[in-house]
Amino acid sequence: MSNPRSCPDCNSSRFELDRRQFVRATAVGAVAASTGIFIRPISAEEPAAKKPETLVAQLYKSLNEQQRAAVCFGFDHPLRQEVDNNWHITKTRVADFTADQQDLIREIFNGLHDPEYAQQVMQQVEHDNGRRPDVPKSGFGSCAIAMFGEPGTGKFEFVFTGRHVTRRCDGDSIEGAAFGGPIFYGHAAKSF
Repeated sequence: MSNPRSCPDCNSSRFELDRRQFVRATAVGAVAASTGIFIRPISAEEPAAKKPETLVAQLYKSLNEQQRAAVCFGFDHPLRQEVDNNWHITKTRVADFTADQQDLIREIFNGLHDPEYAQQVMQQVEHDNGRRPDVPKSGFGSCAIAMFGEPGTGKFEFVFTGRHVTRRCDGDSIEGAAFGGPIFYGHAAKSF
């Protein structure tokens, strides 16, 4: 009768370790782990990704007076608490900004998502907002942003909106609240 726990792949002699070999292998692994041999050093070629909050401050500094008048508000402005499933927080669209500013907005948005899913989220936003290669104010470019407060002065928040999307980046400026307010993706935001 065969052993119910046996496995033809595991019964091979190449997997057999006696007690001494096991202890030796475990000791070598423990020493290697404690000395950091398995830790991959960060090289000069791999700069740490900028945090979305840092990028928001950079975007804020790049705005001219006309842009600030259109997308910047006091921190306590009621618009900061709004949420909807299909809205634009301001009339100014992402496509209305300079190419460098659009790149920053895209970096901020992507930085708010796990790198593993950022591309998929971006594709969904592009799709939901009617991306057409020949129309700049479509897809991501048709979305809108607003900034509340001023970076580096305490309370500050960046809000990105469009069809089926509301994202917030607050730099942990609101004590006891994640994201500084409601975030949303999908339908029926008013129902909760």
